[in-house]
Amino acid sequence: MPLFARPRENELPGDFARRVAAYALLACLIGLTGSVWLFMRLPDIWAQVMPLEGARFMLAATALGALMAVMPVVAAAGFVVALWSGVDSVYRPRRQPSPLLDRVIVGLGLIVWFAPTAGGLTMAVKAIVSGRIHFVRPPRDYFLATDPTAFWQGVGFWLIMSAMLAFFAWRYWRNKLFSKNGMT
Repeated sequence: MPLFARPRENELPGDFARRVAAYALLACLIGLTGSVWLFMRLPDIWAQVMPLEGARFMLAATALGALMAVMPVVAAAGFVVALWSGVDSVYRPRRQPSPLLDRVIVGLGLIVWFAPTAGGLTMAVKAIVSGRIHFVRPPRDYFLATDPTAFWQGVGFWLIMSAMLAFFAWRYWRNKLFSKNGMT
């Protein structure tokens, strides 16, 4: 069995992309539920691992750590691949049209692609309204009243980052949203 799915015979590109999206969404759900269960039960699981000694402790702790590292990555990667393939399936030929699901997929895709832009704009607006901008690393607070140059540089940073992220999202979406064929 191949690692990655391949198109079936006579399968249209949109149907194949939708099938890949379904598999990736399944991986996302498995990774998400596994992560939630694992992190909720972590104190109980660790209480079982802690009394072990030697190689058994090393093996159990390594397996637990590996699961804690891998499960969220599976969930995140599954979500990204599901969304990417889902959007791809909307704009490729398929046997069965599904206009409502297509709109949901495109809407979710637009939200995810433009969310970093909205986050950056939110930080800039919050700074302007409060007169204070905070950076985590290195920990710095710049106030409009006491250090206006650094304050406006911080606001400018968030606006420039938002514009750059919006540009990248727009480059991806402009041909899809304004194509002559539209959604299939």
